[in-house]
Amino acid sequence: MNQILVTEVDKKKKKKKNRNTTTSIEIAKIVRFFAVFIIIFGLCLIGHSSYALYRDTKASNTENLASISITRINDTLNVDVQSVYNIENFKYSWENSEQRSIPENSKSFQEEIILPSENSILTIILEDETGRAVTYTKDIIMDGIDIAKPTISIDQQATSIRIKAEDETEIDYMTYKIDNGEEIRIDKNNPADKTIEYAITQAEIGRGTHTITVTAVDSSGNTATDESEVVISTERPEIKNLYVNQETGELMIEAADADGIQSIEVNLNGAVYKMDDVNRTEATFTLDLVEGTNTFSIKVENVNGLSVTGSMEFQYAR
Repeated sequence: MNQILVTEVDKKKKKKKNRNTTTSIEIAKIVRFFAVFIIIFGLCLIGHSSYALYRDTKASNTENLASISITRINDTLNVDVQSVYNIENFKYSWENSEQRSIPENSKSFQEEIILPSENSILTIILEDETGRAVTYTKDIIMDGIDIAKPTISIDQQATSIRIKAEDETEIDYMTYKIDNGEEIRIDKNNPADKTIEYAITQAEIGRGTHTITVTAVDSSGNTATDESEVVISTERPEIKNLYVNQETGELMIEAADADGIQSIEVNLNGAVYKMDDVNRTEATFTLDLVEGTNTFSIKVENVNGLSVTGSMEFQYAR
């Protein structure tokens, strides 16, 4: 019986030992899982901290800041930005006004800012890819500053092109060029002149279609440019045919011009008929005649300002 008891005790000890071994293995697995999880979580924290530290370091770094240069052209400030890092946003505002933001994503660019009508402070903020936001300020003094551009007119005359530059304070000079030719400068006659006028002859321009480009500069450096297309011809329009249709009692008129007819004006028996902006190289039209004496006159003008006239008196009977 004692042997039986010993055997049963041994069995109980083995079962207890096996249970303890299984429990130890499970605890070890759990410990290893949490150990791996803690290591991975720790690595994530280290990586995040490194990234945050990099941005903070860059954000507090004052090296390689973007450079700004500002020049004025008429009523506009031209802001030139150069940077080592990409500028993500260009922000600016005038004193006591709303801020404007322009996305850039560039290391080199230019922006134009319209000047105010009075003294103010310009604030520019550049946000670059490193997280830095650099602020620049500049006092803009408008007292006594002329920002108005000169005005330009280009008028085609009968035998020339007349160009004119005018400024409200003082003109300096103007230039003109024909198509892609040489730029020719015309200076004012007197120091206080506000206007410069000049006539370009048709012989200088040459026959055909041309582009005239005129630039005017005033004494404050304000600049204006204008261009116009002109058609040059030394030929006058032609009245090709005047024909009386006896059957219909109509006067038929044919006119032509190589470069284009601008207008036709006819006076038939005191009644005036006018066609403006014809813009064709040939034109034909008819007018009703009266029995007996008819008086007739005509004027045809081409797009170059040249014209031809004619008149006659004739009898008509059916």
